[in-house]
This record gives sequence, C-alpha cells and structure tokens, in this order.
Amino acid sequence: MANTVTKERLSAQKQRLLVSNAATGLTTNYAIAIDEVNVEAYDRATIQFRNADSNAQTAQVWGSLYGAPTTVGTTAVPASSYWVQIGDDISVAATSSAMKSISTTGLRKLCVRVKSAGSYTMPLEQVLVHCQGTI
Repeated sequence: MANTVTKERLSAQKQRLLVSNAATGLTTNYAIAIDEVNVEAYDRATIQFRNADSNAQTAQVWGSLYGAPTTVGTTAVPASSYWVQIGDDISVAATSSAMKSISTTGLRKLCVRVKSAGSYTMPLEQVLVHCQGTI
C-alpha cells in the first residue's frame, strides 16, 4: 500500500503536506491506513477520518522520534516499541466522520491505523492527514 502525498509551498513562510490513504481492506484487526510519514518539517497535523461503511471503525494515530522506526504493525499491541500512540483511540461511527488535530513540533514520524467492526474495503481518500509548517 502506498500513500498519496502532495507537498506544497504556500508562501515564503508556510508549507503544507497532504497525505491520503490507498484502498485498504479493513477487518476487526488493525490495518495501516497511512504509512509512515516524515513530519519533521511541520508544526501541526490534522487527521480526518471518513467512514462510509455501516460498521463503526476505530482509528489510532502513532508517532515516533526515531528516524527509521520499524512498522507500527497491525496487532492490538504494536509490534514495535519505536512507536507511541498519540492520544486515545478515535471512534468513527458508521456513516460519519471524525477529526483530530495534534501538534507535531519535535515529532519525526507519523502513521495511522484503522480497524472496523466488520469487513470493509476502505476506498481511496477516506483518511487524510494535513500538515502545516513554518519555513
């Protein structure tokens, strides 16, 4: 799976990064929705989750200070201690959406994983990560 990544300089002082998920098969186990993203050059991130399915979803945002952490994994407890969950689990009710904003100052890597109460193929652009930074 590969993220779709768009980097853009907004002005002499501002830059932005937009990352969206590839199509992802969801089950009751976690699946990586947004692969590891380098957020070192950004001050804050906002993540939006869109759930078009009739089953509820649970999302998690993970961060790391390591330059090359291993994968966060898909088990209930991450296989890699290089990653730390940022905040609590995010509940995304059926046919709804949720949003989370975080400060990424000092954060090097970010990734997102999602699971569903049932089987569902999450289409493109259902998880968006928008980062903004000062140059």
